Amino acid sequence: MIKNYIKIAWRSILKNRFFSLLNVVGLAISLAAAILLFSYAQQEWSYNRHFNNGSNIYRVYLQANAKYNFEKWTNLPNAVGPFMLSDIPEVKSFARLVKLDFTGFASFQANDDTFIEKNIVLTDAAFFDLFDVEFLEGTRSSSFSRPGSVVISETQKRKIFGDSPALNQTMVINQRDTVYISGVYADLPTNSSFDATIMLNIMDSWMGKNVHWSNASYQTYCLLDEKVAPADVEAKATALIDKYIPTDKQYYNKFFLQPLAQVHLYSADLEETVLSRQGNIASVRMVVLLAALIIVIACINYMNLATARSQRHAKEVGINKVLGARPKQIKARFYLETAFITFFSICAGLVLALVVAPIFNTLVDANMSAAQLLSKESVGLCLALWLITTLLGGTYPATLMANIPSLSLMKKITSSKGGMPIFRQGLVLFQFTCSIILIIGVIIISLQMKHVASKDLGYQPTNIMIVPIRSIPSMDKYNSIKQAVEGLAGTVSSATLQSFPGYGESGKNIHRPGALQEGLPTATSSSNGPVVATLGLHLIAGTDLPSQLSPNDTTCYVLINEVVSAYLGYTDPNDAVGKNIDTEMSNRSIISGVVRNFNFNSLKGDIGGYVYSRMNHPSESYRYLLLRYQTNKKEDYVLQVRQIFETQLPQAAFDYQFMDDHIKNYYSSESRTNNIITTASLLTILVACIGLFGLAAFTAEQRRKEIGVRKVLGASIYKIVQLLSAHFLLLILLSLVIASPIAWWIFSDWLQNFNDKIAIPWWSFLIAGSFATGIALITIGFQALKAAKANPVDSLRDE
Repeated sequence: MIKNYIKIAWRSILKNRFFSLLNVVGLAISLAAAILLFSYAQQEWSYNRHFNNGSNIYRVYLQANAKYNFEKWTNLPNAVGPFMLSDIPEVKSFARLVKLDFTGFASFQANDDTFIEKNIVLTDAAFFDLFDVEFLEGTRSSSFSRPGSVVISETQKRKIFGDSPALNQTMVINQRDTVYISGVYADLPTNSSFDATIMLNIMDSWMGKNVHWSNASYQTYCLLDEKVAPADVEAKATALIDKYIPTDKQYYNKFFLQPLAQVHLYSADLEETVLSRQGNIASVRMVVLLAALIIVIACINYMNLATARSQRHAKEVGINKVLGARPKQIKARFYLETAFITFFSICAGLVLALVVAPIFNTLVDANMSAAQLLSKESVGLCLALWLITTLLGGTYPATLMANIPSLSLMKKITSSKGGMPIFRQGLVLFQFTCSIILIIGVIIISLQMKHVASKDLGYQPTNIMIVPIRSIPSMDKYNSIKQAVEGLAGTVSSATLQSFPGYGESGKNIHRPGALQEGLPTATSSSNGPVVATLGLHLIAGTDLPSQLSPNDTTCYVLINEVVSAYLGYTDPNDAVGKNIDTEMSNRSIISGVVRNFNFNSLKGDIGGYVYSRMNHPSESYRYLLLRYQTNKKEDYVLQVRQIFETQLPQAAFDYQFMDDHIKNYYSSESRTNNIITTASLLTILVACIGLFGLAAFTAEQRRKEIGVRKVLGASIYKIVQLLSAHFLLLILLSLVIASPIAWWIFSDWLQNFNDKIAIPWWSFLIAGSFATGIALITIGFQALKAAKANPVDSLRDE
């Protein structure tokens, strides 16, 4: 019997090739999108879940006190790990991570070649055991066995040495430090939070040797006993604060343990500076929701098309019922037909997913490969989608045809008993409500991102080229390079800084006079001269930092923003100029000028205090040369700067970036969200319109004789089209009414992520409704026009 049903289902598909093809195309597009979205979510969820001891590894993070607004930081003092190991028996091992020079990149010279590497960390030798690092050359135990050792990744080794062994080869970092390669490790998995390509021994540096409880710049991971309660270890770790830190120097008050499996997705509320691979559980949930939504809408689309097509073989089903076919047998036939179409759709969808995967990777900044999409997990996902789609898509037409009386089927009359027409209308309503919500979301997100891009940040990030200078061996060489670069026709001004806005600043406190027990957390950057012209800051009082200092000058000159000026109690910034303030940079700090507040971080947060300092022998070294340029030939200007550096520093690699590109990285998560929702909106509209096309075809089929009678009685084509379209347009308008408050609630909440946000414009709802209505009109109009132009003789002929 099953074999017979399969034959019937196959003949039905071939008999209705157009509707079958339409179903396959609609389902294939939807399933391809769902496969990609689900695979992306699965990849994000898999981060850090493959380590052998992963269930017992925790990242330690702290909560700052009220002075720092109770912020939570993943960066800790470097004493936390060693003292947890010595004072807490449940802690079996620990490893710290910190970026080299707090930036993570440097110039290397090795094997007669120079290169820039941007993922360099210092760590403890225990890191390799904690995270199951596989060594291809050397061993874990010998990785940091002697001073000056470094381990590199397999990719880095091939980049430098090709197929030749790298063990015991030497490299020179920034033309200063010579290190030797003590190991080569297999590339860390792409679903790991760690992506370092070069690792140095933290114990070779002051960063590991000088243990302190003050500077919070290090991430710390610890391995606990299997049966220990993390909350108990948290309490013991927090107790270390009172044990080792004087009360007046405690700027944090609690330690927390974060399971390793949660590091990637559950760290949105934590300040992060070390790990570059960052996820967000909210984004993963949104992706899963959109994928499920696309599947549901595709199934709705199939239901509508299957319902329309089922009327074409109503007599056949009626005869089967008269001959004794039971309802479950009728259902089995339609389920098998759905399974056939869904199977073809899954196959086509998987092929389509493989084809568009590179585009998808670009849209969401992912790295999914063909192997991942063809893995056993993906195959299992496809089988699950096949089963779910078959059940969701086949249930309605199968139940509809199985429960209608035989006489009704043989007369091509379907009963409305049971509320089926209302159910179909509800499906259309659901489809377009979801589509309109997504369209509104695209408009709001796009407007917010445009607002971010056009916002006056308080400085001018465009036309600024950032060049790392840590590889310059002396001030004489630096001055020579700077003079040559400033002599280029395209150079407007330059500034030499510890950091550029939003990257690599130090965190220090500014104190009010006589109030050393409290302070304002402030981002600081040392400078080797003026900064206002190069950064495009707005100087509102005083002068810029001095360009020259006498060798005996012990003063620290500071340029502060309005936040710092207001904190110090100056209502008029001019009153702050020339005043002495207490800073952590120097006991003698004088305010040279005040600049308008500027957004040195993203618009998601408030503007904090910021200080540029100029002094002899600063504690923080200069790391970047910022060049403001003005030229119509940016590529030629970059080439000229490169030639100067390569001529004067032949043993160092040249690297650069542009300030505006750096700012775009602040909103990479929002850009991914925008791309995903835009794509999902287009797909849902496409699939919804296919479903609408099917429902319009079904309606035309039902009212075929009525349309014929109306035409014979003189009804015009316009009236017929209006008759068939009005009800659908009413449903779409109702969808807009339902979707609008839901969209307002969802995206108002999303906008709360930004400190500076737009007001949701009323016309965004109008545009979304108009767009959905226009697309629907085209879809319905085509079918309605076809029905209106049909010869009434064909519909009124006695059957």
